[in-house]
Amino acid sequence: MSAPPPPGGPGERSRRAARLEEEAPQFRSAPIAVARPPSLGRGMMGAGMGGVGVGGIGLDRVPGDYVGAGASAARSQFEEGMGVGVGGIGLDRVPGDYVGGAQFEEPKDDIRKLLAAENSKPSAAAASAPNAAAKDDASAAESNWSVDGGRSSLRSVPTYYPLEKSTRYVTGRDLGEITAQISDCCRIMSVHAEYEGNDDVPGTAYLRTSEHVEIQLQLWHGAAPRHPDGCVIVEAQRRRGDAVTFHKYSRNLLDAATGTFQPATYVSLEDREAEYCHKAEAMLVHHNDGQKKPSSSSIGGAGARTNTAEHENALLALEIAASLLKKDRMDARQLGMESLCLLTDPTRTGVETALIASRVVLTGSTQDESQDDAAKEDDYDADQWGIREAILALVQFGRLGDDGGFEQDSDSDDDSCTGCSHSGGGVPPDEQRHNDMLHNLALAVLANALDVLENHGARLCEAGSESPSSVADAFLSDSHEMMEKDLLKTLLGKLGDAEVKPHDATLSAKCLRSLCEASKDARRRARDLKAKQIVQTALEVGQRTHVKLEKESQKVIHTLAKAEEETTPGDH
Repeated sequence: MSAPPPPGGPGERSRRAARLEEEAPQFRSAPIAVARPPSLGRGMMGAGMGGVGVGGIGLDRVPGDYVGAGASAARSQFEEGMGVGVGGIGLDRVPGDYVGGAQFEEPKDDIRKLLAAENSKPSAAAASAPNAAAKDDASAAESNWSVDGGRSSLRSVPTYYPLEKSTRYVTGRDLGEITAQISDCCRIMSVHAEYEGNDDVPGTAYLRTSEHVEIQLQLWHGAAPRHPDGCVIVEAQRRRGDAVTFHKYSRNLLDAATGTFQPATYVSLEDREAEYCHKAEAMLVHHNDGQKKPSSSSIGGAGARTNTAEHENALLALEIAASLLKKDRMDARQLGMESLCLLTDPTRTGVETALIASRVVLTGSTQDESQDDAAKEDDYDADQWGIREAILALVQFGRLGDDGGFEQDSDSDDDSCTGCSHSGGGVPPDEQRHNDMLHNLALAVLANALDVLENHGARLCEAGSESPSSVADAFLSDSHEMMEKDLLKTLLGKLGDAEVKPHDATLSAKCLRSLCEASKDARRRARDLKAKQIVQTALEVGQRTHVKLEKESQKVIHTLAKAEEETTPGDH
């Protein structure tokens, strides 16, 4: 009797092989064959890789008929063995059309035609380039953004460059049409845009909103297989500013690129929001009037002053803002100016708080100067806060320093750059950007205060002998004495720079209109400074690039025209 074969011997190996043959006959089918064009390069099945594709860039990028039926056997084999692809992403990402039937299929005739068309693509593109360029030029004829060379001049997305989530792939539209609608969207939303069309970075736009949000808009040329072939990729990047505000603007910009932005809807929403703010402001005014209950014995006395919690909180907030402005740190000064912007806006803080803050900005005091000494004993010493001096220094000189006459705390040993000219070359870029932001915020504070004087002048000057006209005249006179510079001339200078800084020009137009509405001296001085011609130039800039600047310039021209009609009979 012969001994049984040892374990693992030739007999057992043959029986195991037969069992495997019975259980998985598909593993012993015809060898896998793949027909691939030369353009695929790497990423197909390789020896020793144990999967299909490397890092997910193999067969999942291949058109449908490139792979025959043998891929189905490969799928089962790799799932049983080392897996599908590298990192679990290979054939599991392949659409159904990539896998065929039971036997290998040779490439179809249409695939051969596609490959032949791919080889002849440069000549076809060269033939169609003049027509595409002509379409782009026609679309960009009235656009603020034109890209020299058309679609062919756009750069392709780099290999290891991750696109932002705020990206759109635009197909079926000319490049000139895309840039035209984006630039028109920037005009409607009053976004300052600087376009690059023919430099080292073609198809780039640098945007800045009135909320100090900086956006970089980049156009890329998309090509298969990574992106839809022949598309234009529009990418929006947030560089500075609030993220929520960025998404509000970027959504509209990307919609404009795809042609779905509705200007009428956007304008109606903006008007509706402004209407709601005015209604809320009016409700607060009526509510406060109902709570005051004035009497003849209390008018002009201590009882007429709003010694309420709101009054005390407003004074405390102003004192905190003043202390922040006296710091030499950038973030502290910016926070102080932003606080003043909110305190002088009736739609943000209420009318009572805005009245107190606006009086401090315009007069340097929290109370009417016509009130008696007994009423001023309990008053905060607003003159020591230096808020009015800080605002005027930023508006006139664009900085907080010795030239502005503003005392500041020495919280830092390095004070070498403080007070440097904003146009000089010795100011670091970060500090220059900070000074520009403070200058814009100061214009916003002044515009808010003058708007309160115009709309709530009676309440601002109540219980005293002052009038809105006298407050405006005193403010102009005091600003000239403290800064030794004409404020109206400064505001007109900002309007003259509307092409470069439209946001500052818009706020300057608001300030100029409010001053001219309240003061006859301001109207006469504006006429002497040829204000109408300067504002007309700003109006033309606004019509091209900035809707808010256009509206404010029209209001200033209307105010100056009324002033000329009033003075014309007297001149003759």
